[in-house]
Amino acid sequence: MTIDYRVVHDPDELKAIVELETVVWSMPLSEAVPHNMLFAVIHSGGVVIRADEDGQLVGFALGMVAQRDREVILWSHMAGVIPSRQGGGIGFGLKQAQRQWALEHGFTVMGWTFDPLQRRNANFNLHHLKAVTNSYHTNFYGEMTDGLNKGMPSDRLEVTWNLQAEAVIAAAGGKSPERLQGTDPVDAFLLYSTDDGLPQTRSVPALTERRYAVEIPYHLAALKRDHMQRAVDWQLALRGVMQAAFAEGYQAVDVADDGRRCWYILEKSNL
Repeated sequence: MTIDYRVVHDPDELKAIVELETVVWSMPLSEAVPHNMLFAVIHSGGVVIRADEDGQLVGFALGMVAQRDREVILWSHMAGVIPSRQGGGIGFGLKQAQRQWALEHGFTVMGWTFDPLQRRNANFNLHHLKAVTNSYHTNFYGEMTDGLNKGMPSDRLEVTWNLQAEAVIAAAGGKSPERLQGTDPVDAFLLYSTDDGLPQTRSVPALTERRYAVEIPYHLAALKRDHMQRAVDWQLALRGVMQAAFAEGYQAVDVADDGRRCWYILEKSNL
């Protein structure tokens, strides 16, 4: 199978992107970004990139011009792959195509948000792409009703992707990043799972270590299906821990996974 990534301008192709949105996020057409808005983003300096597998549309990425403080960045508002082709590297290819386009058009930083409880997204963004985050938003989009987000507040982590950072360049070139090690699910964790699967925060007088870990549920979809209140409890616990750590100057720089549990790795560089 051959994957082709290309920039889209044609209105009819943009209409196909809108239909893809409904498939990727299980959302009604009324909640998708319409094709005329996609065109407006392109006309205003943004970009829509589609991924085709043997001529069939399987994914896309939408980037728009944004400003953080006084810096102009490319904001990746949406990037998705149809469910049947997820996990095969197409998403990584889309982000690298976005990165290449951004560099060619004068951007050195990209940003976007993702659900901090989604293990695969966290691993993809922080480990495989080497983005970092120190910004946690509470109920960022308000109530959402699509198949992936309904039932919980739309909390989001906002990542920064420094396109010319050494780790980002290495990852883009196919060098698999080494995972940070040295965390124990009790001693170094600010949030961890009890034997019953409940979220447990670890109380410390002050955050003085260079590195901490913060666990998230390994199977969020199953947890939401079977124990929605427990999923909400995890979200509230994660929200409190992350916001407190970020306020102390920490940032999430990687994700670790032992096959049963998954956790963020937080670091403070000046310790």
